[in-house]
Amino acid sequence: MNKGSLTQFVKGNTTHRFPKVVALAVSSSVLVAMIAMDASASPNAIAAIAGPSTHTYAFAPESSLSQLFGYGRFHRVPVGSTSTSTSTTTATATATTSATSVTTGGSSGGGGGGGGGGGGTTTTTTTPPTTTTSTPTTTTTTTAPSSGNSTSAGGLIQAGPSRSECAILSTPPGVYGLSYIQAAVNQFQAKTNSTVSCIGSYLNGAPTWSNWESPWIDGPGYGYKEWVAEAPTTRQLVLQVDLIPSSLEDSNDPLGWEQSCDAGNFDGYAQTLGTNLVANGLQNSVIRLGAEMNGGWEQDYIGSTTQEQNDWATCFANEVTAMRQATGEHFLFDWNPNACTQQIPYANFYPGNAYVDIMGLDMYDAACSGPTTGITFSQFANQQYGLGPFEAFAAAQGKPMSFPEWGLDSQTAGDDATYVNGVGATVQDGNFAFQEYFDVVDGGSMMLDNSASPTPLADAAYAKWFGN
Repeated sequence: MNKGSLTQFVKGNTTHRFPKVVALAVSSSVLVAMIAMDASASPNAIAAIAGPSTHTYAFAPESSLSQLFGYGRFHRVPVGSTSTSTSTTTATATATTSATSVTTGGSSGGGGGGGGGGGGTTTTTTTPPTTTTSTPTTTTTTTAPSSGNSTSAGGLIQAGPSRSECAILSTPPGVYGLSYIQAAVNQFQAKTNSTVSCIGSYLNGAPTWSNWESPWIDGPGYGYKEWVAEAPTTRQLVLQVDLIPSSLEDSNDPLGWEQSCDAGNFDGYAQTLGTNLVANGLQNSVIRLGAEMNGGWEQDYIGSTTQEQNDWATCFANEVTAMRQATGEHFLFDWNPNACTQQIPYANFYPGNAYVDIMGLDMYDAACSGPTTGITFSQFANQQYGLGPFEAFAAAQGKPMSFPEWGLDSQTAGDDATYVNGVGATVQDGNFAFQEYFDVVDGGSMMLDNSASPTPLADAAYAKWFGN
């Protein structure tokens, strides 16, 4: 979802995957549409693999001033952070071989390297493998799982077909704590007949490095780490983390902060963040590092040039390497673009397989081209910049996928069971680590468990695919 200030939205130079409504005046509002999807087809490029699944939920506490203007679907975060919102985007799946210079302190690669603060770095080069440019053929049938036969078997999300079932639940401003989180989880479980084993939230929007490396979630009273602590072997968080604090944001010219990161200057902050998460019992978290990076509204936007995009990838690799230096960490890093945004080759900003555990795509059932444009799920999957090309890219890297954010939009199909069926069939038949439903009424999105705006068809479809 889009995040940032009203200023960020106004200066954004990309097409967003989600509708963003800015009520600047009676005669001036901006909508960028989403795709109303028919779930009659599953666009899987990956062979169906049977596997257990769990459920993940993200909570969005506390709103910010930007919500007052009514734009976007904002991930509300507690005091000390800024609000966020999401929009649907896709980069092109045209894969090119792109050598990425990775600067680290010490050894580079999965689990190694990192280090603090900058000096004593070495430079290595990683080259993402050449990938196919073809779009996988989609099926035209949807086979539902047997009634009452959930794929959920509990446990933690894995870098493989664990198929964890996820959603994002909101908390009202100022309402926090373990009891409230558990009540919200219970409500969703009852509505969808599902079982929750992990929840997610957002650490994005930190104003300074101090806030970034010691995020709000480390503090007492919010209930997230306490919820995980009740069952640490079966519960975890999915956390969105920007590459930089908001003080460094420069979407028009990100090369400055990117090259500073490439030189290793941010490694110390990243290692401290990892250490703090582990100290708070969050060592098994899934980290959506730099999520929706191909959207110009993001404070860690990849940039418009190939050099900027390559340097962004190097920064991602450096921060992953540094976070993996935290003693006791078992993080999984999710590389997570948007569907329907800019036509940027994934390989331009892919950091390399050593730094990515899961490849995620955010998408909703509304079109990028207009607020009422409707296309079928199969059509969306087979678009040049739709789901199919992303699956092909993930398959070429040998990485499992995720849907870190997906959901329904009230401005298109409303109670859209066919879209839910499409997502369900895609996850069931594919190499998916997890999916995370955006269960928040924000910017036109629809909750599955909202009595004020019932979605009985979508509720039933969700329970069919992801329920017990």
